[in-house]
Amino acid sequence: MRTILAVVSLFSCTLAVKAADVYPQLNTLDGKTFQQVKVMKVSPTEIRIMHSDGFATITLSNLPPDIRVKYGQADPAAEAQAEMDRKAGNAQAAMLQRQEREALQLMDLTGQSLATLKQAISTRDWCQANPNGGTFNGAVITPTGRASLLSQAMEVLSARRMAVVDAPPAPVPGAVPPGAVPPGAAPAGAPVVVTNGFVPGTIQLISARYSLPNEAARNVKNRLNKLVPSGVINAPVSILVTDQLSDAALDQGNSTIATGAAVAVTDGTTTAGVAQVVVQEQGRNMLTVEYLYNGQKYKKQAVEGSYLVLP
Repeated sequence: MRTILAVVSLFSCTLAVKAADVYPQLNTLDGKTFQQVKVMKVSPTEIRIMHSDGFATITLSNLPPDIRVKYGQADPAAEAQAEMDRKAGNAQAAMLQRQEREALQLMDLTGQSLATLKQAISTRDWCQANPNGGTFNGAVITPTGRASLLSQAMEVLSARRMAVVDAPPAPVPGAVPPGAVPPGAAPAGAPVVVTNGFVPGTIQLISARYSLPNEAARNVKNRLNKLVPSGVINAPVSILVTDQLSDAALDQGNSTIATGAAVAVTDGTTTAGVAQVVVQEQGRNMLTVEYLYNGQKYKKQAVEGSYLVLP
């Protein structure tokens, strides 16, 4: 009989504890009020509740004393550490998500695998956050080693899938290649006509260099950019390559062979001598352009006097 009573008593106590896990209203010590509260989880530092407006986590030290006693003793130091751990975990999760998104975006541009890009991004982020080195992946990294790691990571991330396209044959100067639309050729207000088989898109210059004979190539990206239409193009664009792209090329000048030119020296009726004037022609300059078209990287070259046809 006593055994039966003990079991009934224990069962009643369990029911009482279960019933205490539901509160019509719960007021915390920091002034917040929750309605229709049900305790979902209890830890040594906090309780997790479901209420009428959603979910919340309440530290034990923030509970009224009569409720707190049912779940344990408040430990402010442990609560603070738990909060720090939670924030660190959230920050780590957010960082990993950001790194994965960046890696996915770079896959098409670089041609690298997702795992390779994620590792490079992780290495870059660590190097940027630790300019003096430190411990990375269990290894001690010196400042010099950190600089080397960062260089390797940036090399992976800055690589681009290259599609090299041969430059079109040089047309007769002054002529427009078939299907090409020189900038400004279309009259104002004219309807937009898309060339058959042409994929509309935008051109974004990466680099443009104009090579001069026996001299270093000049950066002409800014000048060329002024000749490239902004926004979406609906047909190929041709740009005549001239020395106007570079002041150095203009200073260098061009020369041609003067055929049939001669100087006659006479004493009235007798020709004393004839000297033919010949000026040696210099080699033509070369424009090399790298650019993105609809996210795909291309490279083209065109010699001076010919047309650069984009894309």
